[in-house]
Amino acid sequence: MWTTLGNPESREAAAQETAQRTYLRGTIYDRDGNALNYSEKVNGTRKYTGGRAFSTVTGYFSQIYGSTGLEKTFNSELVSSKCDSKDTKKGHNITTTLDSDLQNAAYDAISNIANGAAVVLDAQSGEILALASTPTFVPDTLEDDWADLCQINGLFLPNAYKSTFAPGSDFKIISACAVIDNGVDGTTVNDKGSYTFKNGQTITNYDSRVFGEIDLDGAIKNSSNVYFITKALEMGGDNLEASLRKFMLGEDIELDFTTLTSNLDFEDGRDEVVGSIAFGQGRTEVTPLYMAMAAQAIVNDGVMLKPYMIQSIDTGSGKNVSTGQTEQLATVTSKETADEVTNAMTLAAAHYGFDYIGPDGWEVAAKTGTAQTGTSTNAWIVSAALSDNSPKYVVVVMAADQSHDGIYYKDSVDSIYDALVDYDRGKNSGSTTEDSEDYDDE
Repeated sequence: MWTTLGNPESREAAAQETAQRTYLRGTIYDRDGNALNYSEKVNGTRKYTGGRAFSTVTGYFSQIYGSTGLEKTFNSELVSSKCDSKDTKKGHNITTTLDSDLQNAAYDAISNIANGAAVVLDAQSGEILALASTPTFVPDTLEDDWADLCQINGLFLPNAYKSTFAPGSDFKIISACAVIDNGVDGTTVNDKGSYTFKNGQTITNYDSRVFGEIDLDGAIKNSSNVYFITKALEMGGDNLEASLRKFMLGEDIELDFTTLTSNLDFEDGRDEVVGSIAFGQGRTEVTPLYMAMAAQAIVNDGVMLKPYMIQSIDTGSGKNVSTGQTEQLATVTSKETADEVTNAMTLAAAHYGFDYIGPDGWEVAAKTGTAQTGTSTNAWIVSAALSDNSPKYVVVVMAADQSHDGIYYKDSVDSIYDALVDYDRGKNSGSTTEDSEDYDDE
């Protein structure tokens, strides 16, 4: 007869269920020590202070419906004090890298988007400062609302880091690295507004725009599909794929709170497949968090850092058992190539109307994207703030399944940068007492 005695997973689940009836479940905090998810008594109802803004990342814990998010990933830690020499009957506490003000600003920026995401990274450390998704839910009333919540498609696959999407033209910042690294950036392309493949398929630029003789800077600024198709075929599919794989596209990337997935499929290497991939279409799919990673790598001299969300894990008695730290994930391109693409992104940002941010004069580097997905589009803005040519922060906003292009969401990105100025000045509060200033959107 089969029993749990021979099944390690079942034994672990049974042990955790017993622990939940014995230990006070640990608390999940933001980076400043503010409690987000907490319990007041053993086996009691979980309390939440983060609301909709945090629910898709910290998750919920329910004795009826189980758990999601950090509550699920770190369930064994939250109901254990096994690292304490003296058993306190209190679970481990999890302190995240999330900043509550930034998380709320990120959520507010996308709250009117039915199917959206916003990501904020510290570009120098890899810390995830905000990770917001819609649709979302109120965790306090989850059990009462369960039947209605189950009707919402994708609710428990948060768009910021679990669901994947066609990137569209923001992917061109990655393809631009391939253009330079494969030595095909030295000549211009005569962009007549469309490109016709040998099989007769024709691809046009957005809104059928014609750009004439155009170089890489112009192709990024104006988002020329024709330029990137031409250069992809010039370097060849094998070379393009090799360059894109350096960005870890198509690999599972293990982070401290989740596993990121993406898709990169060159199929049989037909010209139309290679060309489509180069401008962010085809069977390429990524998460918004992944695009934040790619942008971080480009503005960080080609060095991709591993994003992390767990600042520390401590036992119920306060003993630290784990501390998050900056970790290099991959070198995706050379510093020289990264600098060229970053410069092109700053030209594009100026073209979009981004100005210097705040009193400290951060420069914006950005690329918009609009991916066609049948009858709707995925709209993106992938951006970074630079100070004296050094990266500070990365901000990504994505809106799926709607009819707008990427630049439509510039105001959403602007509002997050406004919050980032306040965050940065607070982090460095010893340097000045001046109030932060809004920057000109014109």
